[in-house]
Amino acid sequence: MDNYEARTADRCEIGKVCCHLRILEAKPDFLEKSMLETVINAAGHEVIFYPKFHCELNYIEYYWGAGKRFTRANCQYSFPELEKILFVALDSVELKTIRRFAARSKRWMMAYVNGLTVEQREHAEKQYKSYRRADRNVLA
Repeated sequence: MDNYEARTADRCEIGKVCCHLRILEAKPDFLEKSMLETVINAAGHEVIFYPKFHCELNYIEYYWGAGKRFTRANCQYSFPELEKILFVALDSVELKTIRRFAARSKRWMMAYVNGLTVEQREHAEKQYKSYRRADRNVLA
């Protein structure tokens, strides 16, 4: 056990997810900043990344997916055609749809914060179509 593991052992229960995350955070590979992050920090800004492999938390992924669906339906599958249709595809997604994507991502975030599993979250999404109808006891 290295120094970091020893320091976090009293705060985390060994074997729990938080402990593993803390151990990984201290490893040299995870401490390196990307060039993008370095440039942005040098300009006086802060970079906050979404968790890796959790695209449901990033509504831009839903927006990009809607653009790709439009492209597949309206493209002649040649590179020049793709260049033309790409911006049309992204403009085809309405603002109200983008806001719905953002709301969906927020619901996913809140589900994770409240400790719901993916299965519980998906069940709640099907059972309760809007937040106004959600039973207060769902999270209990």
